[in-house]
Amino acid sequence: MKISDIRDNNIKTLYDNYSILKRINEKNDNVISKNAIFKTIYADEYVKSEEGLCTGILFVLKGSIKIEKINQNGDETNLYNLKQGEFCHAALYCISNFESLNIIGKAIQDSEICVIPIDVMRYYVIKDVEFLSYIYEDLYNKFKKVIENKEEIVHESLETRLIKLLSNKKNNIVYATHSELAFEIDSVREVVSRKLKQIEKKGYIKLERGKIIIIKDLNDLIE
Repeated sequence: MKISDIRDNNIKTLYDNYSILKRINEKNDNVISKNAIFKTIYADEYVKSEEGLCTGILFVLKGSIKIEKINQNGDETNLYNLKQGEFCHAALYCISNFESLNIIGKAIQDSEICVIPIDVMRYYVIKDVEFLSYIYEDLYNKFKKVIENKEEIVHESLETRLIKLLSNKKNNIVYATHSELAFEIDSVREVVSRKLKQIEKKGYIKLERGKIIIIKDLNDLIE
């Protein structure tokens, strides 16, 4: 396949996942199609940018990118996973020239991404009223999910929450550390590790470094 054909396919995939960008592109002389940068990020690879500079905003075409905060000691805290069709709200500091939050992206699996240069985002995208509405809707959905998760935590056991979390990944191989899973269900790594080992002994999963292989239907364990 020719390079031009690959780019055309990537642009189509971008607009299929982010229709708002297609409309902005059509209103502004194809500014996004002309300037979009497409990359493949492999599992466990970091999304790189020039040190100290915010050069563009990330959009996911395929796969999943883990958004993490780095503290002063270099430790990583998982904030959320960014999937196709979703907006990285942590990037707003970049667009608005706010203080850096020391946030990075790391591929959970082999992923295809698009980076729209920061100047294009500032002068064409972020000023678009329809795009702002899209951001608010996406942020609302994320906030709603946080509330729903907190409500579930009150009524469900930790093991049930862990099983549901793994089942909802919709994949037989879950790429995540025990610390990351603990963060998602509001627990701690040691407790999650113990529960995972118990589930492994029952023959439902196999634990490997950085991933969990689901062997049997975990929903069977939910009473």
